[in-house]
Amino acid sequence: MMDDKLMNDTRSVWERLAAFWDDSLKEGNDFQKRLIMPATDRLLGVVQGQTILDACCGNGNYARVLASRGATVVAFDGAPTFIERARQRTSPDLSITYTVMDATDHAALLELGINRFDAVVCSMALMDLPTIEPLFQATRKLLKPTGRFVFSVCHPAFNSPRHIHTAELISDNGKTQQRFGVKTEYYLTEYETLSEGLLHQPEPHPIFHRPISGIFNRAFEAGFVVDGFEEPSFPYEKSANAFSFAKRPEIPPALVVRLR
Repeated sequence: MMDDKLMNDTRSVWERLAAFWDDSLKEGNDFQKRLIMPATDRLLGVVQGQTILDACCGNGNYARVLASRGATVVAFDGAPTFIERARQRTSPDLSITYTVMDATDHAALLELGINRFDAVVCSMALMDLPTIEPLFQATRKLLKPTGRFVFSVCHPAFNSPRHIHTAELISDNGKTQQRFGVKTEYYLTEYETLSEGLLHQPEPHPIFHRPISGIFNRAFEAGFVVDGFEEPSFPYEKSANAFSFAKRPEIPPALVVRLR
């Protein structure tokens, strides 16, 4: 059973961070615009004329993308400041309804409407939730029978707080070369720790590592199957920082998954 205090503490941290994140992200940072949004778009498909739920929407930047393409969007987040900022950033001609809601409250989620949505999206937020079962179980009921659920997370195998970025100089047949990689010692065990999602954020936030099997098994228990899966990566950039994923084009920093 989830620790209610842990969930309340997590939401409190995000409420304190929301203004900083909105000021930093605005309509999307490089990670969102180059990796997450394009992969989500591909798995989500056509949205015009559809009703879509954006779970854990943050400042609403992807909700606005969906609405600009003709979708009717319901978007929620647990941090009131995120929702306030989302409303401020949203043009009145976009069909978006914002609300404050706890993504771990199964009963509250169901009040959004059984079989109401053509699709549900949850962008880069599952690893910030102390429990994901309520969202998966509720989403299965909120979707129409033909609906799909597209979510993204930091890649559990390559991009978690306990992974170490490595940079080495190697000699290959007399030629010195740079080699960039990721070192990991923790993957299968689920754990909670603190992380900085954005550089220089005022305080770290809780993050909950789950292996891919841990995420998928919860989806299967809710009645979903996986029918779409992407591992987007950045193309190689010679001038990129040595600790950037742009120095590691073979290592994807995120997973984007479609469930039905």
